[in-house]
Amino acid sequence: MWYCSNSYSEFKSNVTLTHGPENVKPQRKLVGENGHFCFEVPAGEYQLSALPVDSERSSSLMFSPGSISVNVNSPLLDLEFSQSQVNVHGKVSCKQQCSQNILVSLVRLAGGVEQEKKTTTLEQDNVNFVFKKVFPGKYRVEVKNSLPEGLAKDDWCWDQSILNIDVGTDDVRDIVFVQKGYWIELVSTHDTNAYIQQPDSSRLDLLIKKGSQRICVETSGQHEIHLTNPCISFGTSSVLFDTANLMPIHINAKKYLVKGEIHVDMSSIQENIDSKDIVVDILKSDGSFIEKISTSLVLGKDNQNDFTAFEYSIWADLGEDFIFVPHDSSIGRNKVLFYPARQQYSVSMNGCQDTVPLITARTGLYLEGSVLPATSDVDIKILAAGKSNYAHLNKGDVATEAKTDSEGSFFAGPLYDDIVYKVEASKDGYHLKQTGPYTFSCQKLGQILVRIYGENSELLPSVLLSLSGEKGYRNNSISSSGGTFTFDNLFPGSFYLRPLLKEYKFNPSAVAIDLNSGESREAEFRATRVAYSAMGSVTLLTGQPKEGVFVEARSESTGFYEEATTDSFGRFRLRGLVPGSTYSIRVAAKDNLQFAAVERASPEYLSVNVGHEDMTGIDFVVFERPEVTILSGHVEGDGIDTLHPHLSVEIRSATDSSRVEAVLPLPLSYYFEVRDLPKGKHLVQLRSGLPSHTHRFESELVEVDLEKDPQIHVGPLKYKTEERHQKQELTPAPVFPLIVGVSVVALVISMPRLNDLYQSAVGMTSLGSGMAPTKKEPRKNILRKRV
Repeated sequence: MWYCSNSYSEFKSNVTLTHGPENVKPQRKLVGENGHFCFEVPAGEYQLSALPVDSERSSSLMFSPGSISVNVNSPLLDLEFSQSQVNVHGKVSCKQQCSQNILVSLVRLAGGVEQEKKTTTLEQDNVNFVFKKVFPGKYRVEVKNSLPEGLAKDDWCWDQSILNIDVGTDDVRDIVFVQKGYWIELVSTHDTNAYIQQPDSSRLDLLIKKGSQRICVETSGQHEIHLTNPCISFGTSSVLFDTANLMPIHINAKKYLVKGEIHVDMSSIQENIDSKDIVVDILKSDGSFIEKISTSLVLGKDNQNDFTAFEYSIWADLGEDFIFVPHDSSIGRNKVLFYPARQQYSVSMNGCQDTVPLITARTGLYLEGSVLPATSDVDIKILAAGKSNYAHLNKGDVATEAKTDSEGSFFAGPLYDDIVYKVEASKDGYHLKQTGPYTFSCQKLGQILVRIYGENSELLPSVLLSLSGEKGYRNNSISSSGGTFTFDNLFPGSFYLRPLLKEYKFNPSAVAIDLNSGESREAEFRATRVAYSAMGSVTLLTGQPKEGVFVEARSESTGFYEEATTDSFGRFRLRGLVPGSTYSIRVAAKDNLQFAAVERASPEYLSVNVGHEDMTGIDFVVFERPEVTILSGHVEGDGIDTLHPHLSVEIRSATDSSRVEAVLPLPLSYYFEVRDLPKGKHLVQLRSGLPSHTHRFESELVEVDLEKDPQIHVGPLKYKTEERHQKQELTPAPVFPLIVGVSVVALVISMPRLNDLYQSAVGMTSLGSGMAPTKKEPRKNILRKRV
């Protein structure tokens, strides 16, 4: 009997016939391409089932029904197997009400590779979702909250956002997605600890890593992240965010904590020290002040190992440089000093900074001394005897200063103890001598007060006061315009005082003074005018004052002579002119570079009769010499008309005779002129172009000084010349003596004793040949100076 049916599938499948009568074997048929299969069996009860041929390749292929039981009594032609399809049901649980923004995706997997993806939204109840007509197989179910902006990342976090399921022939109904919370994106420049205080007062501790990361916050609403990095400041201690408006949170480092410690040696301190006593000045690298900060006691280190630890700290930017300078601000006890006195530090690490190098402190060195006899207000200077390794002190620098009290004692400090110190004491009007390392003897010095009075309350000019004393003491000083002066700091002894002022005589002319220790003496003088002054000015023709010009006054009858020099305003004052005398006043020529440019003055001189008063209005106009140098001259000598074409003028430096300044042919007029020679001394002479073996030539050598006289004429410049004449003697028989001479030479070579004969023969031959050599005579120069 036959029964046939259909099997619908895109994959190849087999239909198996089993559970028949005992005499019928199980059969398996490959379903045809049209999906038909057919079995020929005897009557009876059978069971048919459909299976894929390649179970691995078609693992999701299942048929419905799974099997068919039939009772075959007649042909059966309506049996049918179809590929199985089921529904996948699930739901979503949200922290708050779910919405249509939640998307659920069903991804079909084959061999671990995605084959097909379906996405759906929640149903109207915003809770459930369903995928219909799903073929059996392996699937992945995904859920995400789709943002309205269309961002790829899900801003919700889930207990599980992905579930793997196997779909068979029955509907799937146990899929549940539960929202865990909300994703918060953090972008930080550094690792840091943080925590979130949640609405139920619980605390969520976080470890934020450098870079970008996301954390899940389980509660909705506004939250605050508290940053707890101990060595980095992010500009704020907390950051607010709201789950309803989630944006990336940026955490950027702003400041870095710089800390240091100061350890105070308690064994050197007699009293307790408090943290308020230790302060630290913060300076920039250039030394400018920033701020003063206090210190705090470091707990756990107090009085351990005989030191007390104090801590200081600041927040700083990356790359900043600082100088930390600690101070002891206490009052009423010996202060401590710090080693080193200052500490430099650079904020160089992009993170937690190293601790500032340790600064130690101990009681400073104090110097105690005295001045005897007791003298108050003596200035005490403590000087460094070497370079300190801790303080900015070099040898000779002043470390500190103090003054003696009413008992003559001083107490100076604190001082760094790594170097030795010298002590100096001084006080105006006292002589202090060091008698010990920190002790001095004191001697009060005397003074002499000088008063000078003029005639009829005349206001005297400044007077030179010459004071001499024992052991070569000399002091020349100028009194004030009122005629007073005080000689201070004088040791006891005998002094001799003499006033000096031109045009005045003094009564007494000098005084002797015996001065005791600390004594003050007075000396009085009266001045009487005995001579007077002539005052005037020297200007150029333009009216410009001329400085540095010498003016002299000379009395021919008495021989009196005075001179003065003009100042920057061209003014001069001739002092000491004796009344009743007649003086001739004129501009004088002196070896003065400033005066060298003056050629003459107008008037040439002025005559004045000196009375008993000063004279004014004695004025001169001077004419400057041009700056251009001109050296001129003319030449005289015998036969100059014939020699003229062969003569030239040579000018050389007098300081370096090898340096020729100028050479020029002698002009037809026998007059020459050279301009713009350098100032200084030069030598001028003539040169001849005639051969020296035919003529002997001698020239005068003239020295001129263009520094003193820029324009000078040399002349006449003379020379001497003489023609040389050569004499010859003719002999009647020149051949025979030549033969004899050659023979004599040969004999002399072989017979030294005929040497005299050889010399005689050679002499006769030389004289007879007329070839006597001409001896060159040296040139003779005559030095003649012209200034």
